[in-house]
Amino acid sequence: MIKKTLKYGVVILIALLIPITTINAKTIAQMEQEINATQKKLDDTNVQKAINKQSIDETNKKINTIKSNIEKINSDIDAKTKESEQLEKDIVTKNKETEELMRYYQITSSGSTMLEYIMGAESITDLVYRLAITEQITNYNKKVVKEMNDMIKQNEVIKKDLDQKKNELVKLKDELSTQIIVLNEKQSKLDEEGMSEQETINEIRKQIKYYRSLGCSDNINVSTCLANYYANKGDSNYLPSGTNFFRPTKSGNITSNYGWRTLYNKPNFHAAIDIKMPIGTDVYATAPGYVAKIIDSNKYGGKQVIIWHQINGKYYTSYYAHLSSFNVNIGSIVTKDTVIAKSGNTGNSTGPHLHFGLAHGKWYDFNYYTSYQQFIDNSIDPRSVIPFPAKGSSYYNR
Repeated sequence: MIKKTLKYGVVILIALLIPITTINAKTIAQMEQEINATQKKLDDTNVQKAINKQSIDETNKKINTIKSNIEKINSDIDAKTKESEQLEKDIVTKNKETEELMRYYQITSSGSTMLEYIMGAESITDLVYRLAITEQITNYNKKVVKEMNDMIKQNEVIKKDLDQKKNELVKLKDELSTQIIVLNEKQSKLDEEGMSEQETINEIRKQIKYYRSLGCSDNINVSTCLANYYANKGDSNYLPSGTNFFRPTKSGNITSNYGWRTLYNKPNFHAAIDIKMPIGTDVYATAPGYVAKIIDSNKYGGKQVIIWHQINGKYYTSYYAHLSSFNVNIGSIVTKDTVIAKSGNTGNSTGPHLHFGLAHGKWYDFNYYTSYQQFIDNSIDPRSVIPFPAKGSSYYNR
């Protein structure tokens, strides 16, 4: 079949968005080993998180230092700009003074000495002195103007150098900002890995606690232990048998079919049927069976229940995701009329609905398959055994 040969990769995770828990131990002792191995991974993840967090902090400090330097450069550029503007105003003033002095000098040099004498000079000597002073002031003003013009040119050079340095700092800041994005993405991924590893440890511990409550010893295959437990209760075939599957709720609207679809702008294989309903709707077991696993997560498939069935002599697994609460426990024996949970919108859900899937075999049986990829490979279209209406249509009975 096509769905068995295509490589799903990340697409498979998006298709149903549930965590893959590799609990493949056959005894409690092996499950304890799995906890130890997962704990080591969690410890390594925490070390990586600490190292990555330190890199984030150090990079942020560099960015903040660069921001301060850029602000200082902008302030220096602004100061040099204002200084040049003032110099230009001073040059205008000095040029006017020089023009006045030159005009006075030209008048006195053109034979109007009597006029100047009359207007203020007390003697020819005084007049000559005044002319000399005028020439000195004029030359001084010209020198000052030249110096101010030189300062303006120097300011332009300084501003150009500062601007170049600022551009280099801006480029470095942008590079570090990109680095921060990468580091934050890595931190988020490490956070998710840590949460997943911790959830795996918690789930295995719950199972160990349950199996020990039944009297299972550390080195006995838990499947054998379960069979012995129910045999001692007078039920050697602890997995109830049935002949038919039923809809998992009394009503609902089909929003997504089994098969290929596009989600988040990516093609993916949807190994289930999505049924829209209000949060808190009763969810029933699709057939008599045994609750094999309960997953209480805040991501991917959220709160999930996995049930094994024996229908007409063949084993099946039913899967219920995005629940809001549980009404059963691991090991519970259920009938088609057992309310196993309430519908919800937990995990990575696109809205209140029940994600309902079916597969051949016993998913999460220690002697069978445990990965979601294997569930995909063994999945069947629920419509092949249950009369669901077409997509967009509703039903009102089981």
